[in-house]
Amino acid sequence: MASTRTLWGWDAAVATTCLVVAAIILVVGHGSRSSWEAAAGLALVLAVYVAIGRRALRAPTGDAVRGWASALLIAAAVVGEWFDPTAAASQAVLYPLLWVLSSGRRPAIIRSAVLAIALGLASGFGTGDWVSSVVGAVLALAFTIAIGLWITRIQQYGIERDRLLTELRDAQEEVSLLERQAGITEERARVAREIHDTIAQSLTGLVMTAQRASSMAAKAPESLGPTIALMENLATEALAEARSLVASYTPVSVTGGLATTLSALADRFSTETGVAVTVTGEAPADREAEVVLLRCAQEALANVRKHAHAQTVSIILQTTPGGAELTVTDDGVGIGEEAGRGYGLAGMAERVRLAGGTLHVGPSVTGGTAVQVVLPRRTADEVVS
Repeated sequence: MASTRTLWGWDAAVATTCLVVAAIILVVGHGSRSSWEAAAGLALVLAVYVAIGRRALRAPTGDAVRGWASALLIAAAVVGEWFDPTAAASQAVLYPLLWVLSSGRRPAIIRSAVLAIALGLASGFGTGDWVSSVVGAVLALAFTIAIGLWITRIQQYGIERDRLLTELRDAQEEVSLLERQAGITEERARVAREIHDTIAQSLTGLVMTAQRASSMAAKAPESLGPTIALMENLATEALAEARSLVASYTPVSVTGGLATTLSALADRFSTETGVAVTVTGEAPADREAEVVLLRCAQEALANVRKHAHAQTVSIILQTTPGGAELTVTDDGVGIGEEAGRGYGLAGMAERVRLAGGTLHVGPSVTGGTAVQVVLPRRTADEVVS
């Protein structure tokens, strides 16, 4: 089934061929009766195309209208050829048209052979030169079959390529969907582990202490002071852990630049914890790199909230020859051996690795902990892709 653009192309090709050949016949034949009759045959070819050929091109492959259109086009071409051999020039568009109207290579070859034989007979009877008529018909048929098979092969190659590209896009979309689902599942499992290992543990201890306080209240009320203080400490720890977890997952939009966004994040962190946070520098980067650096800064501040017992935190952004760098330093108690087993640092390392960067976590010169993230500068092509 031909598209609208393809149909217009055939309209132009058939009309131009018929009109130009008819004009040549009339000029060469000086308006003789036979030249007018040959021109009428070409007009008949054009009329058949307009009446049924265009409809046949729009019809599905195998529709009967395609066969009728082919037969009538052949008959109309024979009429023009009968009166003037010059009308045979119309076969330049008729052979490709018959090939397109056919449902496969075999029907196309058969219809082309019928057209060649019909035009050869018309030319032979009209001119009496059977040798030239037969040779011309054979050469035209051979050339048509060769070109038709070549074009058909190219068309099949294009169809196969489109099919493979469609399958590839579908596979890529499926892989992307699976990756997103796997990422969501992994993130949920990480959050569950974080809650289990932090808030749930603190709440379990709080419940056990409350049960102990309940039993002590009846026996020795005067000894409840330390137990109540322990309950307060456990509740405070659970609250801090809950706030830390919420803070690490709070969405922050990088709207006014990375430095501006980090300053807003630092102000909020200082308000909640009382820890002084300073943000200095600027590191121009693409959108994806800014998101990675922002999430790393959030995770670093979450670790400071949970483990560092720091008074001050410094966040430094700077541009390196190879890309952008983020350094978060605190003056807390320093990093312990258990820090490497935390899920937050593991998630940060994975995020940085996927961005092609490097992560270094270790003691700072102030005695606390330093987190350094270095991301490479991406080319314009990589950013677009």
